[in-house]
Amino acid sequence: MTSLVVLVIAFGASLLASLSGGSSSMITTPAWMALGAPFPIAVAADKVAGMFWTVAAARTYLANLVVDRRLLLWMGVIGLAGAFAGAAVATTVDERILKRAAGLLILGALALSRQTVRPSDRQTVRRGSYAAAFPLGFYEGVLGSGNGILTSALLTRTRGFDLPTALGHYYALAALWCALAAGVYFARGAFDWTLALPATLGAVAGGTVGARIGRRAGSRLIRPLFVVVGLVLAARLLLT
Repeated sequence: MTSLVVLVIAFGASLLASLSGGSSSMITTPAWMALGAPFPIAVAADKVAGMFWTVAAARTYLANLVVDRRLLLWMGVIGLAGAFAGAAVATTVDERILKRAAGLLILGALALSRQTVRPSDRQTVRRGSYAAAFPLGFYEGVLGSGNGILTSALLTRTRGFDLPTALGHYYALAALWCALAAGVYFARGAFDWTLALPATLGAVAGGTVGARIGRRAGSRLIRPLFVVVGLVLAARLLLT
């Protein structure tokens, strides 16, 4: 029964996350802890699930599109260092401070995502995507709640992507970062297959369905969800 509950929760969380760029872990991590999993075990299960469902979501969003492979290469490599550092300190970081900072960052990202950048200025601001890769990877390794909103807002501003394309690139990056973070958690013994396996199965199904809906509907569906989920997530991070 517990495995079925885990699967259903993971399905719903990743479906919403893949549509909006919001955080599946903001739903699942507290749920796993409520079921008795310690914080590192809960986060580790989410990282394992994340490295699979984000692949499915990225493939769906980026199908038949021109993928910025250079962006994925450099942000991926730089972010890997951040993800390793984040996972390494995840058991010692003050979770409350992290949540407050993440809430403020998400509010800022939502504000920036509403602004446009002139094509003549984009070559300058695009360097910001590389500079931001380390802290984004670090946060993915520690918690990751709302990282899709942060990264997608960055990519729409610095690269001129629409939201579905930005989400697709983020999920490709997240798969890499989650895989490294999951490896660190596993190496440190913070892992439980009885939680991670049903969480992964549910998340892959939910992420695939959500990405198909999002790609078909486009920005007209994703933009309102992006803003609403971002505001709710920021409020929860700031107030809990």
